Amino acid sequence: MAILLTNGKYYIAHNRTGAVIKVADIEQAQDFYSVERAINQRNRTPGKCAGYYYIDTEKYKAKIKRKNYSNEERKIIYNKSGGRCELCGQRLLFVGMTLDHIVPLSMGGEDSMENLQTACYACNQFKSNILPDDFMDRIIKIFLYQTEKKCSKDMKLKIIHKLMEAL
Repeated sequence: MAILLTNGKYYIAHNRTGAVIKVADIEQAQDFYSVERAINQRNRTPGKCAGYYYIDTEKYKAKIKRKNYSNEERKIIYNKSGGRCELCGQRLLFVGMTLDHIVPLSMGGEDSMENLQTACYACNQFKSNILPDDFMDRIIKIFLYQTEKKCSKDMKLKIIHKLMEAL
C-alpha cells in the first residue's frame, strides 16, 4: 500500500535535506506507507500541505466500480435534500441533480445511499474527491481571498475574516 499526499496536480515529496517540496511527477512523490504518517506530515507542515489530501495508490489505480442507483433510490436522496444541492443550496430539478459521495470512493467511502447527497453538477465537479472538512476549508479560503480582493479596505471584511478564522 502506497499513500501519497496530492492536491490533484502536485504531490508532496522531500528533497535531499528533508525539506518538503511539491513535485508534478508521481514517481518522485513521497510514499508514506500509512495514512497516519501522511496525516502527520500534513499537520506538521500545514502551509506547504494546505489543500492536499492523501490517496491510496493501490485503491486509486484499481478502477472503482460504482453502483447504478434506480430512480426510486435517487428520488429518496433527492427528497432527503429537499430538492436542493447539499453543497451550495441551489434548487435542483430531479433530472438535473447529480449524486455526490460525501466521503469519496477514492478516500475509502462506501458506495451506499447513506454516503450520498444531492449536488448540482458544478459543485459535484468542484468537490471532486475531497473530504468534507477539506472541502469546507477550501471554500472558506476562496471566500476570504475573493472578499479581500474586492473589499480590502472595508472594516466589515476584517470582522468577517476574524469570524471565519474562528471556524
